[in-house]
Amino acid sequence: MGADRERSHSYRLEDLDASAELRRLASQVALLAPREFTFLTRVGVRPTDVVLDVGCGPGFFAEKLAAEVVPEGRVVGVDVDGAMVALAAQRCADHERLSFLEGTGQRIPLDDDSVDVAYARFLFQHLTEPSVVLAEMRRVVRPGGLVAVGDTDDGGLVVHPAPEGFDRFLDASRRAQIARGGDRQVGRKLKSLLIEVGLADVHATTEVMTSEDIGPRALLAIAVGFKAGVLGPPFAEPAEVKRIEDELAALSTEPGFYGHALGYLAWGRVP
Repeated sequence: MGADRERSHSYRLEDLDASAELRRLASQVALLAPREFTFLTRVGVRPTDVVLDVGCGPGFFAEKLAAEVVPEGRVVGVDVDGAMVALAAQRCADHERLSFLEGTGQRIPLDDDSVDVAYARFLFQHLTEPSVVLAEMRRVVRPGGLVAVGDTDDGGLVVHPAPEGFDRFLDASRRAQIARGGDRQVGRKLKSLLIEVGLADVHATTEVMTSEDIGPRALLAIAVGFKAGVLGPPFAEPAEVKRIEDELAALSTEPGFYGHALGYLAWGRVP
Protein backbone atom coordinates (compact mmCIF):
# COMPACT_ATOMS: atom_id res chain seq x y z
CA MET A 1 0.00 0.00 0.00
CA GLY A 2 1.42 3.41 -0.94
CA ALA A 3 2.01 6.06 1.69
CA ASP A 4 -0.67 8.34 0.25
CA ARG A 5 -3.34 5.66 0.69
CA GLU A 6 -2.42 5.43 4.39
CA ARG A 7 -2.92 9.15 4.90
CA SER A 8 -5.91 10.45 6.78
CA HIS A 9 -7.82 13.18 4.95
CA SER A 10 -8.23 14.99 8.27
CA TYR A 11 -5.07 17.02 7.63
CA ARG A 12 -3.56 17.63 4.20
CA LEU A 13 -1.58 20.73 3.39
CA GLU A 14 -2.95 20.71 -0.15
CA ASP A 15 -6.43 21.36 1.27
CA LEU A 16 -5.26 24.58 2.94
CA ASP A 17 -3.70 27.92 2.11
CA ALA A 18 -0.11 26.62 2.40
CA SER A 19 1.54 29.92 3.30
CA ALA A 20 -1.07 30.73 5.93
CA GLU A 21 -0.87 27.22 7.37
CA LEU A 22 2.92 27.35 7.68
CA ARG A 23 2.59 30.67 9.50
CA ARG A 24 -0.01 29.10 11.81
CA LEU A 25 2.26 26.15 12.55
CA ALA A 26 5.24 28.41 13.27
CA SER A 27 3.12 30.56 15.59
CA GLN A 28 1.75 27.48 17.34
CA VAL A 29 5.26 26.20 18.04
CA ALA A 30 6.45 29.59 19.27
CA LEU A 31 3.55 29.78 21.73
CA LEU A 32 3.30 26.18 22.89
CA ALA A 33 6.78 24.66 22.64
CA PRO A 34 8.02 26.14 25.95
CA ARG A 35 5.13 24.44 27.78
CA GLU A 36 5.77 21.18 25.94
CA PHE A 37 9.47 21.33 26.74
CA THR A 38 8.69 21.76 30.43
CA PHE A 39 6.41 18.72 30.22
CA LEU A 40 8.94 16.57 28.35
CA THR A 41 11.71 17.42 30.79
CA ARG A 42 9.45 16.74 33.76
CA VAL A 43 8.51 13.26 32.51
CA GLY A 44 12.11 12.27 31.99
CA VAL A 45 13.50 13.36 28.61
CA ARG A 46 17.27 13.79 29.04
CA PRO A 47 19.67 16.12 27.21
CA THR A 48 21.42 13.12 25.60
CA ASP A 49 18.29 11.33 24.35
CA VAL A 50 17.45 10.42 20.77
CA VAL A 51 13.91 11.72 20.25
CA LEU A 52 11.50 10.83 17.44
CA ASP A 53 9.08 13.60 16.43
CA VAL A 54 6.15 11.77 14.81
CA GLY A 55 4.26 13.98 12.35
CA CYS A 56 7.08 16.54 12.32
CA GLY A 57 5.68 18.71 9.52
CA PRO A 58 8.11 21.44 8.45
CA GLY A 59 10.40 20.82 11.42
CA PHE A 60 9.67 23.94 13.48
CA PHE A 61 9.21 21.95 16.70
CA ALA A 62 12.04 19.47 16.03
CA GLU A 63 14.48 22.33 15.50
CA LYS A 64 13.66 23.93 18.85
CA LEU A 65 13.56 20.56 20.61
CA ALA A 66 17.09 19.74 19.49
CA ALA A 67 18.40 23.09 20.67
CA GLU A 68 16.58 23.40 23.99
CA VAL A 69 15.74 19.94 25.34
CA VAL A 70 18.25 17.47 23.87
CA PRO A 71 21.30 19.66 23.14
CA GLU A 72 23.59 16.62 23.46
CA GLY A 73 21.23 14.18 21.78
CA ARG A 74 19.50 13.92 18.44
CA VAL A 75 16.05 14.49 16.94
CA VAL A 76 14.58 12.46 14.08
CA GLY A 77 11.44 13.77 12.43
CA VAL A 78 9.08 11.61 10.40
CA ASP A 79 6.11 12.79 8.34
CA VAL A 80 3.85 11.29 5.67
CA ASP A 81 4.01 14.45 3.53
CA GLY A 82 7.11 14.37 1.36
CA ALA A 83 6.91 18.10 0.69
CA MET A 84 6.92 18.81 4.42
CA VAL A 85 9.89 16.49 4.94
CA ALA A 86 11.80 18.21 2.12
CA LEU A 87 11.03 21.63 3.59
CA ALA A 88 12.16 20.51 7.06
CA ALA A 89 15.38 19.05 5.68
CA GLN A 90 16.08 22.23 3.71
CA ARG A 91 15.38 24.50 6.66
CA CYS A 92 17.57 22.46 9.01
CA ALA A 93 20.33 21.43 6.60
CA ASP A 94 23.05 22.90 8.83
CA HIS A 95 21.90 21.07 11.96
CA GLU A 96 23.94 17.88 12.36
CA ARG A 97 21.73 16.52 15.12
CA LEU A 98 18.53 16.77 13.09
CA SER A 99 17.31 14.38 10.40
CA PHE A 100 13.97 13.93 8.65
CA LEU A 101 12.37 10.86 7.08
CA GLU A 102 9.31 10.34 4.95
CA GLY A 103 7.04 7.66 6.35
CA THR A 104 3.69 7.09 7.98
CA GLY A 105 2.91 6.62 11.63
CA GLN A 106 1.66 3.16 10.69
CA ARG A 107 5.12 2.30 9.29
CA ILE A 108 7.83 4.36 10.95
CA PRO A 109 11.05 3.83 8.93
CA LEU A 110 13.26 3.03 11.93
CA ASP A 111 14.57 -0.17 13.52
CA ASP A 112 13.17 -1.67 16.71
CA ASP A 113 14.45 -0.14 19.97
CA SER A 114 16.29 2.62 18.08
CA VAL A 115 15.20 5.78 19.96
CA ASP A 116 14.85 6.82 23.60
CA VAL A 117 11.66 8.87 23.20
CA ALA A 118 8.80 9.02 20.68
CA TYR A 119 6.57 12.09 20.84
CA ALA A 120 3.55 13.00 18.70
CA ARG A 121 2.03 16.46 19.01
CA PHE A 122 -1.33 17.48 17.50
CA LEU A 123 -1.21 14.38 15.30
CA PHE A 124 -3.69 12.00 16.90
CA GLN A 125 -6.69 14.21 16.16
CA HIS A 126 -6.01 13.39 12.49
CA LEU A 127 -5.56 9.62 12.77
CA THR A 128 -7.97 6.90 11.73
CA GLU A 129 -6.02 4.21 13.62
CA PRO A 130 -4.30 5.81 16.62
CA SER A 131 -3.60 2.44 18.26
CA VAL A 132 -1.63 1.30 15.21
CA VAL A 133 0.51 4.43 15.34
CA LEU A 134 1.05 4.04 19.08
CA ALA A 135 2.13 0.43 18.58
CA GLU A 136 4.69 1.62 16.01
CA MET A 137 5.93 4.32 18.39
CA ARG A 138 6.34 1.66 21.07
CA ARG A 139 8.19 -0.61 18.63
CA VAL A 140 10.92 1.91 17.84
CA VAL A 141 11.45 3.00 21.47
CA ARG A 142 13.95 1.03 23.55
CA PRO A 143 12.77 -0.82 26.68
CA GLY A 144 12.43 1.70 29.48
CA GLY A 145 12.05 4.54 26.99
CA LEU A 146 9.24 7.05 26.81
CA VAL A 147 6.20 7.29 24.52
CA ALA A 148 4.30 10.59 24.84
CA VAL A 149 1.38 12.19 23.01
CA GLY A 150 0.04 15.73 23.15
CA ASP A 151 -3.22 16.78 21.52
CA THR A 152 -6.41 18.73 21.88
CA ASP A 153 -10.09 18.08 22.56
CA ASP A 154 -12.91 20.44 21.69
CA GLY A 155 -14.62 19.55 24.96
CA GLY A 156 -12.10 21.84 26.63
CA LEU A 157 -12.71 24.85 24.36
CA VAL A 158 -14.61 27.78 25.91
CA VAL A 159 -15.18 31.33 24.66
CA HIS A 160 -17.35 34.06 26.15
CA PRO A 161 -19.11 35.88 24.71
CA ALA A 162 -19.61 33.48 21.82
CA PRO A 163 -21.18 34.23 18.44
CA GLU A 164 -24.66 32.91 17.74
CA GLY A 165 -24.23 29.44 16.25
CA PHE A 166 -20.79 28.78 17.78
CA ASP A 167 -21.91 25.43 19.23
CA ARG A 168 -23.21 24.41 15.79
CA PHE A 169 -19.85 25.47 14.33
CA LEU A 170 -18.00 23.20 16.78
CA ASP A 171 -20.35 20.31 16.10
CA ALA A 172 -19.95 20.76 12.34
CA SER A 173 -16.18 20.79 12.79
CA ARG A 174 -16.35 17.57 14.81
CA ARG A 175 -18.50 15.83 12.20
CA ALA A 176 -16.32 17.07 9.33
CA GLN A 177 -13.17 15.76 10.96
CA ILE A 178 -14.79 12.38 11.62
CA ALA A 179 -15.73 12.21 7.93
CA ARG A 180 -12.11 12.95 7.03
CA GLY A 181 -10.81 10.24 9.37
CA GLY A 182 -9.98 12.37 12.42
CA ASP A 183 -11.27 12.90 15.95
CA ARG A 184 -11.83 16.31 17.58
CA GLN A 185 -12.33 14.59 20.95
CA VAL A 186 -9.17 12.50 21.05
CA GLY A 187 -7.55 14.28 24.01
CA ARG A 188 -9.73 12.58 26.62
CA LYS A 189 -8.90 9.17 25.10
CA LEU A 190 -5.10 9.38 25.12
CA LYS A 191 -4.48 7.69 28.46
CA SER A 192 -6.65 4.69 27.59
CA LEU A 193 -5.00 4.40 24.16
CA LEU A 194 -1.53 4.24 25.72
CA ILE A 195 -2.68 1.57 28.17
CA GLU A 196 -4.27 -0.48 25.39
CA VAL A 197 -0.94 -0.84 23.51
CA GLY A 198 0.78 -2.20 26.59
CA LEU A 199 2.73 0.78 27.86
CA ALA A 200 3.56 0.84 31.56
CA ASP A 201 3.33 3.59 34.19
CA VAL A 202 0.84 5.56 32.06
CA HIS A 203 -0.26 9.01 33.19
CA ALA A 204 -2.16 11.96 31.74
CA THR A 205 -2.60 15.65 32.47
CA THR A 206 -3.95 18.83 30.90
CA GLU A 207 -2.39 22.20 30.16
CA VAL A 208 -4.66 25.23 30.00
CA MET A 209 -4.12 28.01 27.46
CA THR A 210 -6.15 31.15 28.19
CA SER A 211 -6.80 34.41 26.41
CA GLU A 212 -5.32 36.10 29.49
CA ASP A 213 -2.00 34.26 29.06
CA ILE A 214 -1.41 34.28 25.30
CA GLY A 215 -3.91 36.88 24.08
CA PRO A 216 -7.32 36.45 22.44
CA ARG A 217 -6.04 36.51 18.85
CA ALA A 218 -3.43 33.84 19.52
CA LEU A 219 -5.91 31.64 21.33
CA LEU A 220 -8.44 31.85 18.50
CA ALA A 221 -5.76 31.17 15.89
CA ILE A 222 -4.73 27.98 17.72
CA ALA A 223 -8.17 26.75 18.75
CA VAL A 224 -10.37 27.87 15.84
CA GLY A 225 -8.12 28.67 12.87
CA PHE A 226 -7.68 25.12 11.56
CA LYS A 227 -11.41 24.39 11.87
CA ALA A 228 -12.35 27.43 9.82
CA GLY A 229 -9.72 26.58 7.23
CA VAL A 230 -11.15 23.16 6.37
CA LEU A 231 -14.84 23.44 7.26
CA GLY A 232 -17.25 23.63 4.35
CA PRO A 233 -20.20 21.86 2.71
CA PRO A 234 -21.99 19.65 3.53
CA PHE A 235 -21.18 20.40 7.17
CA ALA A 236 -21.29 24.20 7.07
CA GLU A 237 -21.73 26.94 4.51
CA PRO A 238 -18.66 29.12 3.85
CA ALA A 239 -20.65 32.30 4.52
CA GLU A 240 -21.66 31.00 7.95
CA VAL A 241 -18.08 30.01 8.81
CA LYS A 242 -16.86 33.45 7.74
CA ARG A 243 -19.55 35.14 9.84
CA ILE A 244 -18.52 33.22 12.94
CA GLU A 245 -14.84 33.98 12.30
CA ASP A 246 -15.56 37.70 11.93
CA GLU A 247 -17.82 37.83 14.99
CA LEU A 248 -15.26 35.97 17.09
CA ALA A 249 -12.58 38.43 16.03
CA ALA A 250 -14.81 41.36 16.98
CA LEU A 251 -15.96 39.83 20.28
CA SER A 252 -12.38 39.05 21.26
CA THR A 253 -11.61 42.78 21.43
CA GLU A 254 -14.28 43.38 24.08
CA PRO A 255 -12.99 43.96 27.62
CA GLY A 256 -14.98 41.05 29.04
CA PHE A 257 -13.87 38.46 26.50
CA TYR A 258 -12.41 35.26 27.91
CA GLY A 259 -11.46 32.00 26.29
CA HIS A 260 -9.50 28.89 27.06
CA ALA A 261 -8.46 25.67 25.38
CA LEU A 262 -6.97 22.58 26.97
CA GLY A 263 -3.94 20.66 25.78
CA TYR A 264 -4.05 16.98 26.73
CA LEU A 265 -0.80 15.15 27.46
CA ALA A 266 -0.30 11.42 28.11
CA TRP A 267 2.85 9.39 28.55
CA GLY A 268 4.09 5.92 29.45
CA ARG A 269 7.15 3.70 29.43
CA VAL A 270 8.00 0.74 27.20
CA PRO A 271 8.23 -2.35 29.48
